[in-house]
Amino acid sequence: MMSKNNIEQAELPLGGEFSEAVVQPPGPRLDVQFVEYLDNVELMQLCEVTRESISVGESFNWINMPEEKTLENYWKGVVLMRERSLFLPRLDGQIAGSCQLVRPPASNEVSAFRGEVVNFFLAPWARGHGLAKEMISRVQDYAVVHGCRSLEFSVRSDQLAAISVCEWLGMERWGTKKRFAFVNNQFISGYFYTKDLD
Repeated sequence: MMSKNNIEQAELPLGGEFSEAVVQPPGPRLDVQFVEYLDNVELMQLCEVTRESISVGESFNWINMPEEKTLENYWKGVVLMRERSLFLPRLDGQIAGSCQLVRPPASNEVSAFRGEVVNFFLAPWARGHGLAKEMISRVQDYAVVHGCRSLEFSVRSDQLAAISVCEWLGMERWGTKKRFAFVNNQFISGYFYTKDLD
């Protein structure tokens, strides 16, 4: 017959010690929203991540840092344009970048089937969570619903993160332009991508 002490030892897990369950902290909250209006807080956050992107030289078209009013007017203008659809990724509620889907104006009926991804960027602190893929997927889904049959994207050859995401989406590179951008007194080549959506 086993003694009480033997029973207690028999119930111990391997190693002879009880260990507390390791509780993993919840992951960050990821979200991508299509927006038609920017409130003051959203505008402030969007201008801030734009400045961060410009400062590291990634995924935006400015070289020199624009004035705050210039940035505000730019983003206010984006949401007013019918041909532009603005998508904002959020990490734990904080705006972390942007992406725009641009469609041809109503007067360009022969090109009405296509949409172009522009100004696709993510703040350095928001990377590594799959947010860029979530954002480009959301843009593609929106494009399909709104009648786009082809999705296009052009990007500098040194923007490796953006290239990786668009190729992950299944976009095919169809062309290269040697003089695509001019930065720091030198030309940078660019790539052109496309994907059929039908």
